[in-house]
Amino acid sequence: MLILNEHWFHYFLTGEFLQVENTASFPARRITTNMEWEDIVLSDQVMEQLNEISTWIEHGQTLMEDWGLAKRLKPGYRALFYGPPGTGKTLAATILGKASGREVYRVDLSMAVSKYIGETEKNLSKVFDIAKDKNWILFFDEADALFGKRTQTHSSNDRYANQEVAYLLQRVEDYPGIVILASDFKDNIDEAFSRRFQAIVHFDMPGKEERLKLWKGTFSDTCKLDPVIDLNQIAEEFELSGGSIVNILRYCAGAAISRGHTVVTEKELMTGLRRAFKKENRTLNVKI
Repeated sequence: MLILNEHWFHYFLTGEFLQVENTASFPARRITTNMEWEDIVLSDQVMEQLNEISTWIEHGQTLMEDWGLAKRLKPGYRALFYGPPGTGKTLAATILGKASGREVYRVDLSMAVSKYIGETEKNLSKVFDIAKDKNWILFFDEADALFGKRTQTHSSNDRYANQEVAYLLQRVEDYPGIVILASDFKDNIDEAFSRRFQAIVHFDMPGKEERLKLWKGTFSDTCKLDPVIDLNQIAEEFELSGGSIVNILRYCAGAAISRGHTVVTEKELMTGLRRAFKKENRTLNVKI
């Protein structure tokens, strides 16, 4: 029996080639950003580590082939990004791809992970098999769901779970491209993975100076803050991640445009701050 490949079937029907991420059999999706390196606010230490990864992405093939490092090093590069949500892990991975001209694919864990034995490995095999010749950066968000610590074997379920982790370890180690795992906590990742990372980058919460840069950069376009608002005091008083500040911008922009204005009032900003703190189950102690 002859079976027409789904990519050609789609092409004959529409005249366009089917993008791989739009198929149910590929549990990953391309992620992009309009931001550049100068738009991202991170500590000097984190930026230094990201520059090291960028250098390997740009010159890795030359180092492996022309410099002869392939005799001593395994192909590919593996990095772990860890830290609180909203601190820039996904954005950093996306900008690394954009700066190097590589596509970044985030693995969709909701599609990849299966309760049925062997299905998770099968789903992820499709990602690695397709990506190995594409020069992609594979990004695993909330990676501890897949690469978590192995447990003591007390049942057949434990044994299969440990086999799954071992399988993923081998596929990541054999992947010739760039793999980035992201997690809120470093200790959630199995130690066998940690030993094989070329870079472990801690994305911590921004300090006062970094928060001030984030506030100024976030409200630097059409939507602006009322001049009476003291951003220095806002940055000092409220410990927030870049992602939370962006969410505040979303609320404030909607509130301002509903009034037919582009300037955000102090009251609207405070409401946005309260919403952000409530979302994180924190109490807002207002001192301004």
